[in-house]
Amino acid sequence: VVRCLESNSWFCNYSGGTSASHIIHHLVRSKNKEVCLHPESHLGETVVECYNCTTRNLFMMGFIPAKGESVVVLLCRNCLNIGALKELGWNMESWTPLVQDRELVPWLVKIPNLSKEEKRQRKITTAQINKLEDLWKQNPDAILGDLEKPGVDDEPDQVLACYEDGYHYQNVFGPLVKLEADYDQEMKEALSED
Repeated sequence: VVRCLESNSWFCNYSGGTSASHIIHHLVRSKNKEVCLHPESHLGETVVECYNCTTRNLFMMGFIPAKGESVVVLLCRNCLNIGALKELGWNMESWTPLVQDRELVPWLVKIPNLSKEEKRQRKITTAQINKLEDLWKQNPDAILGDLEKPGVDDEPDQVLACYEDGYHYQNVFGPLVKLEADYDQEMKEALSED
């Protein structure tokens, strides 16, 4: 597992039938990019960062083998063309990204052994992941079980071509107007934070 530094939550490197591994899915949805390895990983509790400039953007990171085959150096894309690093004898052409096929390379963060872990794991769909990510924006301590609570996942009523009366019209469009206002407010707040 690996920890997102921004949310301080742990995620595995397994996709479980979704389009990406759970950590990559979380980082993309939450717009975070910094991770820390688990203390029991073979690299220990380490923040993944560039050897040269210490940038922590996981999506910019890659690795190259150093002089010995057993040592790798983590470098970001921006540092690949720095002449001083080329003089160290590193083959910059062999740079490989840490994120491949929407998951972290297995030597950095292991993919769970399904036969051993399958009994303990909880199946989660992409829709549940997306809803949980949205819920975390309002409540960072939310858990998967919170999606089952009433009112969390309520979809607004379908817009109709014809309504019974004004109250019916108001009951359909009122929640839609509120959702749009909430969304606009979130977008304005997100822009002001940037």
